[in-house]
Formats: sequence, structure tokens, C-alpha cells
Amino acid sequence: MASTSPNLQKAIDLASKAAQEDKAGNYEEALQLYQHAVQYFLHVVKYEAQGDKAKQSIRAKCTEYLDRAEKLKEYLKNKEKKAQKPVKEGQPSPADEKGNDSDGEGESDDPEKKKLQNQLQGCFRFHF
Repeated sequence: MASTSPNLQKAIDLASKAAQEDKAGNYEEALQLYQHAVQYFLHVVKYEAQGDKAKQSIRAKCTEYLDRAEKLKEYLKNKEKKAQKPVKEGQPSPADEKGNDSDGEGESDDPEKKKLQNQLQGCFRFHF
């Protein structure tokens, strides 16, 4: 098999480091590492990857990493809200007042997520 490109190797290294930080409970660091890894993977898919099988494999990993990054981001956001505004016992929390568990409905309020999703979608459109 051909040698791995420097950008692909960097993406793999970032993803591995992200997984290590994630397992260690360093979620903020893991989130940033996942996001950087996805950016490198997308660059590889767009400019360097040869063969549809390789591109498909990278896209699948990007989707996994984006999903995990989104879960971490949501966790950190909720953790931050709880630390800032402790809720008195017996009162509903702000999340309870909304009455829904947003599955992607609040996407527009996160420009970084939107940017990465658009890049990923762009890769899907151009290479299928």
C-alpha cells in the first residue's frame, strides 16, 4: 500500500489524540482535537485521497468524529450552564422549560458546526 500523506497522518494522529483525551475525561481538549482532525480529513478527501473506497472510509470517520464532537460540545455547554446558574430545588431547569430534546433543531446557533457540516456535505456532493 502507498505511504500515507502527511495530511492524512496528521488527521489520524489528531483523531487518536482526541480519543485519548476523550477517554481521559479532558472533553474540551478532545473537542478541539476532533474538530481539527475532521478538517484535516476533509482536506485529504478533497485534494489528496485516491479511490472512492478511501474517500468513503474517510467520510465515515468524519461523520463519527463530528457526531462525537457535537455530543462533547453539548455536554460542555450544559455543564457550563449548570455551573453558572444553579437551579433551586423544586424549580424546573431551563432545559425542562423548553420541553424538547433538540435533535439538530438548534444547528443554526453554532456557526462552527454549520461550517464543518457544510464542508462535509461539499465533499459528499463533489465525490459521488
